[in-house]
Amino acid sequence: MKTKQKNILGVLLLLCFAGLALGVMTKASWLHHFDNSASVLFTKSINPVNTFIFKIVAFFGSPATVIGLTILGWCCWLWFKKDLVISLWVGGLQLVGSASAEIIKQLVGRSRPLHQLVLDSGYSFPSGHTFCTTVLVITLLILCLPKIKDQENQLIAIVIGVVWIGMVAASRVYLRDHYASDVIASLLLAGGYLLIITPYAEAVQSKLRSILPERILKPWTPKN
Repeated sequence: MKTKQKNILGVLLLLCFAGLALGVMTKASWLHHFDNSASVLFTKSINPVNTFIFKIVAFFGSPATVIGLTILGWCCWLWFKKDLVISLWVGGLQLVGSASAEIIKQLVGRSRPLHQLVLDSGYSFPSGHTFCTTVLVITLLILCLPKIKDQENQLIAIVIGVVWIGMVAASRVYLRDHYASDVIASLLLAGGYLLIITPYAEAVQSKLRSILPERILKPWTPKN
């Protein structure tokens, strides 16, 4: 897909996100009906085993965990094994995106659902768990899929990534920390954000290479 096509699709996704945000702020009846229907559906599946599983999923999908793994884990590894620029790009994608999602959350100011199975503070729209996880998974796939030569293994990696995003999104509705529209909005926001930003990865990375000192751009290698 060409840059222009990615940008157009990204804008369309962001427009859909804006439509959901408008529905939330105007308390649209259709959105209220949709969220209630989804809540009833998830309520039917509540049991101790599912709650235990989704609590674990929610922990690993939380913004704090995802950002921590991205910065302290993946970015450090990329710096040591690849170079600093790619590390900064990956970290920047996550930090800028999560900050943008948090700003939107404060502007919309939607209260969380009642009767939460796991207490959570702050506003509800959009879901930070879903947004951060989606950005992390898609960024991983963008960087890793070209390294996987076998198409079957590529498909397996994509399926695992999609399933994990779905599990994190479902956990937020199941645990009653978010409405279904919150997680859908996060998927739209993350998709639009990445489609608009990632086509310019090479240009941004090239600019960073021209600015940063050459001595810190090389991969880290242990001394004998």
